[in-house]
Amino acid sequence: MAGNEWKFTTPLWQSSLAALSWALLLALVALIGCKRFDGSLTRGLEEEKSYTRHAMEYHREHPDKRRGDSVLETWSAADYIALDVAKQKLKGEWAKPSDQLAFLPTDLKLDSGGRPFCVIQRDEAIIVLRFLDKTVMDCTLDTARHLDISNIHSEDMEFSGRTDYWIYVLKRLIAQ
Repeated sequence: MAGNEWKFTTPLWQSSLAALSWALLLALVALIGCKRFDGSLTRGLEEEKSYTRHAMEYHREHPDKRRGDSVLETWSAADYIALDVAKQKLKGEWAKPSDQLAFLPTDLKLDSGGRPFCVIQRDEAIIVLRFLDKTVMDCTLDTARHLDISNIHSEDMEFSGRTDYWIYVLKRLIAQ
């Protein structure tokens, strides 16, 4: 049977399909790995260098890592102040310096520079301002009326480019 041997070979289309399947599987695994690496790298950079909600939460958990970072300290304090105000369920619109709010803990009454925050309650949001100019602090409802908070997400702070104040907003859920 030297000349009549049967050879069983895989058809070309089946081996190509198997190779393609393996290539797609490897590409998918690589893509998932890259996404995880990118997410891990992004999160690490946020914690180290940027000002995102995640960075602020990381700062709270590890205050020794970015000690003296006034943006994250202000954001954290403003967040706690707004949550404490919301828990009080006070009625109406008002504005008061944080050092005049008896229900606030002592460590939230003043910013890192020793000045009170301006706390404003409006129907749609609780706003906490940190005035950066040492000479000006107009903590009134009139100040609040001039603030555009429409582009600030709830529990976020806007500080980029501001030289006179930073603004934190906790928006209320309004029943529709």
